[in-house]
Amino acid sequence: MTDRIADIYGRRTPHAKGTVWPARVDQYLEPGVEESDVDSWAQSACLLCSNGCGMDIAVKDGRMVGVRGRATDVVNHGRLGPKGLYGSTRWASAKDRLTRPMVREGGRLVETDWDTAMGRIVEKSRSLLEEKGPLSHGFYTSGQLFLEEYYTLAVIGKAGLGTPHMDGNTRLCTATSAAAFKESFGADGQPGSYTDIEHCDAIFLYGHNMPETQSVLWMRILDRTRGEDPPRIVCVDPRRTLV
Repeated sequence: MTDRIADIYGRRTPHAKGTVWPARVDQYLEPGVEESDVDSWAQSACLLCSNGCGMDIAVKDGRMVGVRGRATDVVNHGRLGPKGLYGSTRWASAKDRLTRPMVREGGRLVETDWDTAMGRIVEKSRSLLEEKGPLSHGFYTSGQLFLEEYYTLAVIGKAGLGTPHMDGNTRLCTATSAAAFKESFGADGQPGSYTDIEHCDAIFLYGHNMPETQSVLWMRILDRTRGEDPPRIVCVDPRRTLV
């Protein structure tokens, strides 16, 4: 496979307007592991950017040893960005990866069991609630949780502990686009589809550095612009980017 650090977007698959984006399966296996060595492939998705690419995880001896894009997935048609290819498996075998909870003893973190770690959290939380009240607690969460998880978190934080201090990284990124969507279209969800790229005559990118933030979606645009009857790309950005 092409060195995707040197060539971020990989091999081009040009196609004409109105045709399906051709599939191209990207795959990475740990050094020394061949495809025939893989025991099974587990269906998953890449979570290293917001594109939502379908991914299969290579499993050998109960351990994650590689990844590949899923050719039938409607989002990426088999492609993976360099982060998804090379960053997905490193954590699974990293020597400094935490595999047990840790607590601070005498200013130093030491390994412990889950009951001890969770007991420490409960003890400290109760002490703060009794001493200072619910405003002593705050939650800052990821933007990658499911709706049910956000609901459960809100029940714990607001209904249970009674704190109003709940925030997430979405307020600093996704919430801005959601507010713009609501003002422009009346709904906070994207009104379009990635498949629009195959049919449109123009693509406007407002402050969106897609080549770096959504490399697989940029591959889709590159392939369309290399085919017959390409769309016009319009960039509106105060910065000079790869767009």
